[in-house]
Amino acid sequence: MTTTNSTKKTPSYTDHNGFLMPFGFPAHNFSKATSYQHQPNDLFIATYPKCGTTLTQHILYIMLNGGVPILPQEKLEGFFPHLEEVGIPQCAAMKSGNKLIKTHLPCETLSMSPSTKYIFIARNPKDCVVSFFHHTRGFPKHYDFEEGDFDVFFDLFSKGKVDFGNYFKMLRSWFDRKDDENILFLTYEDIRDDKKGAIRNIARFVGGGTEEKLSNDEGALMDKVLKYSSLEEMKKDPLRWSSERKVVHSPFIRSGIVGGWDELLTKEQGGKLDKMMREEFTEEELNYLGAKYY
Repeated sequence: MTTTNSTKKTPSYTDHNGFLMPFGFPAHNFSKATSYQHQPNDLFIATYPKCGTTLTQHILYIMLNGGVPILPQEKLEGFFPHLEEVGIPQCAAMKSGNKLIKTHLPCETLSMSPSTKYIFIARNPKDCVVSFFHHTRGFPKHYDFEEGDFDVFFDLFSKGKVDFGNYFKMLRSWFDRKDDENILFLTYEDIRDDKKGAIRNIARFVGGGTEEKLSNDEGALMDKVLKYSSLEEMKKDPLRWSSERKVVHSPFIRSGIVGGWDELLTKEQGGKLDKMMREEFTEEELNYLGAKYY
């Protein structure tokens, strides 16, 4: 057991030469993931954890699957493997069509290619840390933090000592590449504010006639993407997204709202994250991200 100065327990992680991962993620898979050679038909969803990953994955899956969502008996990870969790073999298995891959790694850790497409989703750090705390408590086999304290988790998050590293550095690494032709940079807040517009942006970026399909049949495909990616629908059959969680913990798909951080964050903690954002990003960059980020 690890403790803070106040003797409160901290989450358990696997340390891969200084990069923390959920406890039990195979070290060899992580090591191989960083050397995976990205291919032209790869389509990555990249995020820091709890920043709209599952929502964006499902939007993309429904769009490319003719309006059919992940079914109750299916697993999202079966169609959209997590690179640093499963390693190269599963990600390399698909030989044709769009090969969908998820990652939480910063740009500099990946063997990125200009011919590969990447969709990055940012989320404001205040909502992120609250959601990440609930996530961490709900998976005791990966974190052993079932009775964990939010103040302890917040302290670790603000220092970048949680799994997948420093939120601010991760966001910085992808933000600096946002204007690259093969990268689509979106924010979770924009998706929630104008979901139809975000879906069109994703379709346009993916190409291959995807945008046109959204407009055909009087927008039937768009209606299905909107319906099946709604919070109400995604709360159904939660085993599609994750392993089973105890009833005492919040569900994997929780509130999905923007600006609900005051559920746990104190004014002082929120101010600390605001200050860290202003130290990492210029005023112009913060305006680009939106007011929720600072």
